[in-house]
Amino acid sequence: MAGSLRTHPRGERLPRTFAPPESAYLAHFRPAAEAGREVLCLVTPFDVSPSFTTASAAMLTVQDDLPGARIKISNPGVGHAGLGALLTTVAGLAQGGAGLDDLLAALEELEPRADALVVPAATRWLEECGRLALVEEKLGELEEDLPVLRIGTRVTGVARAATHEAALEDAVRRVGQRAGGAPLNVVVAHAAAPGLAEEAADRVRRQYDVERLIVTELSMAIGAVVGPGAVAIGAAPAGAGGN
Repeated sequence: MAGSLRTHPRGERLPRTFAPPESAYLAHFRPAAEAGREVLCLVTPFDVSPSFTTASAAMLTVQDDLPGARIKISNPGVGHAGLGALLTTVAGLAQGGAGLDDLLAALEELEPRADALVVPAATRWLEECGRLALVEEKLGELEEDLPVLRIGTRVTGVARAATHEAALEDAVRRVGQRAGGAPLNVVVAHAAAPGLAEEAADRVRRQYDVERLIVTELSMAIGAVVGPGAVAIGAAPAGAGGN
């Protein structure tokens, strides 16, 4: 992923991204169902990666053979780094013994309190993939400014800043606001920008009560929209229902 993002020159077609095939979901769903386990699958919002229908098809395939299999496909409104932070919290609840119904109730509480913001290094990739107009519809023509983006069910502009540093600072300030002061699980993801990601991680640690922080590479599905140099910050409450 990172290599293709680094070398893409202006004028060439952007890389195409695809959701995982049905077989990839079946490889996880079927063994879990055969072992009598419940399955909860969180997928990326449709505007970025059409994975919900593929995961649902795999669920139905398993249930054709095992009608009693309990599999739930959920499409939270928070994407990429925010989905990673949300998954971190949900996985912790599952490891603590929460069942499928408990996890679904926790998701209903946690999803509105999770967020994911992205700061691109430039607007060119947004323009080439046809999403810059959506951003400028809200923020106005950006010219030399950089946007702070929210990429969930769609790509939207949240704020604009004159410099990358100012945009990053604004993204950090905003990303944890929905959690209402709760301790956070955080994912910072980057597209060929590890130094900027570590800087963002340090800013997050200084501003919030962070239980777990993961720095990783940005997925191709998002990287193909925002381009190299982008940094995404996702945050979700570290527990639900007071846990």
